[in-house]
Amino acid sequence: MMDRLLNPIKSRIRLMIARAVISACKGSSVDIDLLAGESREDVDFYQQYGFTSKPKGNVKAIALFVGGSRDNGAVVACRGEDSDMDVDLEEGEVAVHSPFGSGIILKKDGSILLRSKDGSGKVRVEGNLNVTGGVLACKDVAAGCTDVEGTVVDAGAVHLQLHVHTSAVGPTSPSKGP
Repeated sequence: MMDRLLNPIKSRIRLMIARAVISACKGSSVDIDLLAGESREDVDFYQQYGFTSKPKGNVKAIALFVGGSRDNGAVVACRGEDSDMDVDLEEGEVAVHSPFGSGIILKKDGSILLRSKDGSGKVRVEGNLNVTGGVLACKDVAAGCTDVEGTVVDAGAVHLQLHVHTSAVGPTSPSKGP
């Protein structure tokens, strides 16, 4: 008698948390595949405040179902199977990264690493870039970097203090420095 009364409650409890695979992402909702061929569409997709992602490929997820009802679900965490998403971090470090190779790593030593794919891409800044403090200009990281002490003097092939322009008005002369 008691089992007959408790079995529906036990079943609901078992259905409250499930592993899933995200099959499609539609912004704030996802389609998911669950065990035994079960699938759900337009499940709420909760992400940490201030962070937004659109999962790519077969992404594992944890889904919660309020009251054990598969019609009232929410995906609360997801993790890619892609080895491209693996980031080697030291204890306490934090990374924001994509499966395409770019990322931001907040390092243990207090530095911030902006990384483009394989180090061969570009980092684009939209708007003004204000720098307080020194800037290191590196043409070849293996050869070392030059500290330009608060002033960017070398922008790739152009030396910003020694560069001269010629124009219809006349040539400019090199800067004498700060």
